[in-house]
Amino acid sequence: MMFFEFLTIATLVVASDEVAVVTAPSEGELRLREAAPELSALPDVVLVAYPVSGRTSRAVRTAMNAARPAESDGGERFDGVTRWRYSSRWQRRGGQQCLPETTVTSVAITVILPDLTEPEKLGRRDREAWGRYFKALATHEMNHARIALHGRQEMEKAMRAAANCEDMQAAADRVSNDVAAASREYDRLTEHGKREGAVFP
Repeated sequence: MMFFEFLTIATLVVASDEVAVVTAPSEGELRLREAAPELSALPDVVLVAYPVSGRTSRAVRTAMNAARPAESDGGERFDGVTRWRYSSRWQRRGGQQCLPETTVTSVAITVILPDLTEPEKLGRRDREAWGRYFKALATHEMNHARIALHGRQEMEKAMRAAANCEDMQAAADRVSNDVAAASREYDRLTEHGKREGAVFP
């Protein structure tokens, strides 16, 4: 007697906010990759640039204030923002029963940063100040990305340990909430990067 087990795949998506669609990198994104190589090298991270320019540090700050992105809830705006989306897939037996141990979780992370398009317009001191600021900002956002990457591992582990479909959903929600809370706490402790030097001018 032969026994066939029919497996189907189900998918769950948990997002911190909308993540940018991946396209060919713009000139600004290529500059960001060059300016923030450690961040760019992280897995599952896409850098998105918003252009800023000016002849003085004050003018650059004014341009950033006008263009910088909002947090995921559409509220307060910041110089840099990191967003992520988790996706989990698993198999079902006979199209009904979840198989938690088959869960595979992935994450897509988008980091939005300012791109100083014409640094040569700034004086030497302002350029140096921008360099220090941008390095601190990129490091701050990289730490947010690392929190999200760690969350991917935790979500997969928690979902695989679940007993059924309902427990899998609860595990995904719990980890997603924990990641969001850890990210908020990091911002609280660092004052959104200000204590790490992400201040310009």
